[in-house]
Amino acid sequence: MGTRLSKAPVCFTLAQMRFNPVLVMEPFLPALQEAFREAGFPDYAQTKVQSLEVVPSGEGMEVREQAITRFIYRNKTQTAAFLLDPAALTYELTDYPVFEEFSDAFLHALKIIDCHRTIEYCDRLGMRMLDAVQPLEGETLEQYLAPQALGFIGLSDEGLEHQHTLSESLFKCGSRSLLVRTARVPHGVAAPPDLMPLRLRLAKRFSEYQRETVMLDCDSADADRVDFSVHVAKEKLTELKSALSSSFKALVTPYALKIWE
Repeated sequence: MGTRLSKAPVCFTLAQMRFNPVLVMEPFLPALQEAFREAGFPDYAQTKVQSLEVVPSGEGMEVREQAITRFIYRNKTQTAAFLLDPAALTYELTDYPVFEEFSDAFLHALKIIDCHRTIEYCDRLGMRMLDAVQPLEGETLEQYLAPQALGFIGLSDEGLEHQHTLSESLFKCGSRSLLVRTARVPHGVAAPPDLMPLRLRLAKRFSEYQRETVMLDCDSADADRVDFSVHVAKEKLTELKSALSSSFKALVTPYALKIWE
């Protein structure tokens, strides 16, 4: 986890912690904005987002839609951002370094939040990585990926133009889960619908690529409720990253890893 591939296909990464909600955020906003500015995230904005809340109703459960205010703190180059909701902090990044730098930045932001509005517990911790597998000129996706990631190309009738191929696998063990998705598209990067629109700038090598691409979308999470601790969060985040690394290596070929060195 400490070695960065110089030509790594990772184009978007996020980490998220869900925690005890604070319904009134306004008193904390000036201090939070200044703290994130000092941390290198001076670009501040607010936005309204819709969320779903599941609540008991009679003998069953009821799903209610509610609007929440999201506070966004972005760096100057628009390659990293923290998204603060009343009950969650998300770290988004399009210039992924090594894991240690990524996790340290996320944990530092959690310390900022905890300092100004106490985090009592963690409900869910997750890490997600989006890789754009884009072969070099003259090469094919088959050289880069295991057959499970490639779909049914070649099985359709002649004359039909391929639009996209999607696959998804979910693995669970207790409170831990690993969701692996692949999407094969004919032209360039295609972000998952739940990440659109992207708030950050993609590297040009991804955004300017116009040939066939396979997107690997791996999401590792732990939904066990625990008391908040930066030390415990670091341990769990390390375990989640290990699961992501294993799934990535299972999907790509040794040839691809050599090309990305």
